[in-house]
Amino acid sequence: MSNVSYDSRYRKRVVEFANKHDNNSEAARKYGVSRQRVGVWRKRYDGTLESLMPRSTRPKSHPNQCTLAEIQLVLRMWRRHKRRGMDYVYGLLIRKKGFMRERTTMYNILKRNGQFRKKKEPPPKRKNKEYHGAKVPGQKLQMDVKYVPKECMPEHLVKAGVQWYQWTIIDEATNLRYTQFYDDRANMNSVKFVSEARKFFPFELKEIQTDNGTEFTYKFLNTTKLSSFEKYVRRVKIRHKLIRPATPRHNGRVERSHRTDDKFFYSENKFLCIAECIAKGRKWLNEYNNMYMKKFGYLSPMEVWEIYKVYRQPLTPEFIASFDPRKGLTQAA
Repeated sequence: MSNVSYDSRYRKRVVEFANKHDNNSEAARKYGVSRQRVGVWRKRYDGTLESLMPRSTRPKSHPNQCTLAEIQLVLRMWRRHKRRGMDYVYGLLIRKKGFMRERTTMYNILKRNGQFRKKKEPPPKRKNKEYHGAKVPGQKLQMDVKYVPKECMPEHLVKAGVQWYQWTIIDEATNLRYTQFYDDRANMNSVKFVSEARKFFPFELKEIQTDNGTEFTYKFLNTTKLSSFEKYVRRVKIRHKLIRPATPRHNGRVERSHRTDDKFFYSENKFLCIAECIAKGRKWLNEYNNMYMKKFGYLSPMEVWEIYKVYRQPLTPEFIASFDPRKGLTQAA
C-alpha cells in the first residue's frame, strides 16, 4: 500500500509542476518520464491521489480469446462426460466437436467457471529412473491381479468371506489390455487367463512381466517346483519376467490401469453375482480400449494398434505425435 501511495504522490508532483508551467516536455525532463505519460496523468488528475493510482494494463479484449459458443461447448461437454476425466473430454472436443484450442485452454475455461476445487499440494514425487517401455505390440506385457472392491459385491457374500479377483494384462506399446474375473486366486486361473488373452490380442505375446504372487510363481515358497503358470508360459514359448519384490511401481502400466478401473468402473457399479461382474467388465474393457489417451496424443489404444498394422514402425512418442487425431489415422506430412 505504501508503494502505491508513493507512486500517487510522485505523479501528483509531476502533474502540479506541469500545470504550473503548462509544459509537459519540461516536466518530463525534470522528473525523467515520457511526455506522453505526463499528458495522461494531467487528464486523469481530479485533485485526489486515487485518480493517479496505477491502473491495470490488461487489455479488455483479445483477438484470440475464446468465444461464448466455445465456452458453452466446453462446459456442456464437461458436465455431460466429466466422470471420464479431462483427457477423455478434450479428446471428444477435438475429434467430434471441431474444438481447435489447446488442452490448457479447456482447463482454464473450466477453472474460471468454478468446475474444480482447490487441491492440496501433492507430496514430492519419487525420482524414478527413466523407463523405456516396449515399442512393438506384444514385445512385453504387464500382468497383475486386483481385488474387486467389497463395496461392489453383495453384502451377504462379503459377510461369508467371498472375494472376487480381476486379472489384467496390458501391452506396453499400445496400452491394449484384457481383463477377466475369477472367484479365487488359484494358479490355474492364471493359465486360463493367459490362454484367453492369447486369443484376444491381435498379436503374438512374447514376454509377460508379473509380481511374485503365488498366482504366478512359487519362487518364495521354499520349493524348486514350477507353478502351473510357469510351466504353461514355457510350453507356449512366452518369456516370464518377475519384478523386484515389494516394488509394484515396476509394474506401473498395469497398476495405473487399475486406478482407472477404480475411478471409472468400480465407482459406478455394484454386482449381484460374478456373472454380472464379468458381463459389465467385458463392456468396460471395450470402452477402455477405445478411450482417448493423452500419452498417445488423444488416440485410443485400438487406434494405436491400427496405426501399427498399417505402418509397421516402432511406436515411439515421436512417431505417434506425427498423427493428428483431428485428421484421422493418416500420418501428417
